[in-house]
Amino acid sequence: MKRFGLLLALAAALFAAGCVGAPAVAPLPGDVSITILHTNDIHSRAAASGSQLGYARIGAIVNKVKAEAWNTYVIDVGDTLHGLPIANLEKGASITRLMNAVGYNYMTVGNHDFNYGQERLLELEKQLNFPILAANVYKNGKRVFKAYEIRDIQGVRVAFFGLASPETSYKTDPKGIEGITFSDPIEESKKVLAEIGKQADLVVCISHIGVDKSSNPTSIQLAAAVPGIHLILDGHSHTKLDAIQGENTTGTLITSTGSYGEAVGRVDIVIAADRSVASMKAGLITAETYAGLQPDPKVKALYDEIVAGQAGVLDEKVGETAVELVGVRGVVRTAQSNLGTLIAASMLDITGADLALVNGGGIRDSIPVGPITKRHIFTVLPFGNYAQTIELSGADVKAALENGVSKLPAADGRFPHVAGVTFDVDVSQPAGSRVSNVKIKGAALDLAKTYILAAPNFTINGGDEYTMFRGKKLVNEFPSDAEVLLRYIQKLGVVTADKL
Repeated sequence: MKRFGLLLALAAALFAAGCVGAPAVAPLPGDVSITILHTNDIHSRAAASGSQLGYARIGAIVNKVKAEAWNTYVIDVGDTLHGLPIANLEKGASITRLMNAVGYNYMTVGNHDFNYGQERLLELEKQLNFPILAANVYKNGKRVFKAYEIRDIQGVRVAFFGLASPETSYKTDPKGIEGITFSDPIEESKKVLAEIGKQADLVVCISHIGVDKSSNPTSIQLAAAVPGIHLILDGHSHTKLDAIQGENTTGTLITSTGSYGEAVGRVDIVIAADRSVASMKAGLITAETYAGLQPDPKVKALYDEIVAGQAGVLDEKVGETAVELVGVRGVVRTAQSNLGTLIAASMLDITGADLALVNGGGIRDSIPVGPITKRHIFTVLPFGNYAQTIELSGADVKAALENGVSKLPAADGRFPHVAGVTFDVDVSQPAGSRVSNVKIKGAALDLAKTYILAAPNFTINGGDEYTMFRGKKLVNEFPSDAEVLLRYIQKLGVVTADKL
């Protein structure tokens, strides 16, 4: 009878404990070390070039670190699948193959990862050997991607969750994200942490949000508002680690590598036996860090295979031209050529802007009479610049045109190739006072009016001294200039003099 009473008391105690909360998690046998390697905003810089590591060298870094630290995980923070021809020719498939070869474990989506459209992005996700995590991307009230994943790493419960930038709603081609919404990252993070509850000892956010002052919120604001996040791997603003550390005063470690694969981020974490975070240290691995480290032969062989296989794709015909399209350096940097007109017109066509401006320095070759191939287009526009639209005043338009012709008669990359706008130039006048009779779509320029300008992101960011574009309101973002031109040529079929 006494034994029965004891069992009954024990059962009651266990029931009471269950009502209060889940049983406590057992402590770890000892400290556990975890290493995270991360990249962001590579924009398909797949080849090694100067300070840019390329995937074969990234693969070698991953191999070296994994040999030193068993619990190593590799993460990408987005803007990865689109950019240069090696990615765009296969609509991202070449990059998924390279990422699989390197051995990534997770990624989140950047705004440019939507540039091929949402359906293609979902196809690319299926090609990856690892999940895309993005908690705040919704369609028809449901998350498009997996929000988070909890991994057991040597007994430590680590929750990884992803966030996409809400700016994706206007920083990719709007046709590619129809029906998709991007919820507030702060509110979504609180929701994710509530779903995770007490299942995780360490929470890692893969955040394509950035720290630009114009962004709302920034990853620093996210860290301040959601203190349950231990580590934020950041992207989108192309910011390097030291710049973030100079501004981040929260208790959350935030790290980023800059852009274009110029560094691999490394975070070393120690979890104490009581499951608390004992230490976290972030740093960057650059080409100089492991000088002499040879590229991963497996990844290098795959890269070479992709490049060789794309040779045939580059020779695919996309249209024809009945006239030579002139892109000679001495011409496009001193006068508007028919090729410059075609490129500017292609931007006007896809964006619906009031005017378009393309700097002559971005035009790198001519296209002869006859068939136009993808090779022609990617040779003419090789830099992977994105078409963007901004709001600016008529006074800014005038200032931009003045900047564009300010070096004449000397050849200069700033020379403006335009569409939707006409103007007169008098090179006998001093720089800054050479442009007159400006008309936009046939109407006289109104200095006080707001116009929508389309241009490559290089120019909108102030390249070639187009400083009047910096800080202006971004209206929308579109695919690369080469893709925009390709689509426009396909639309025209045959380029003739009367279409220029």
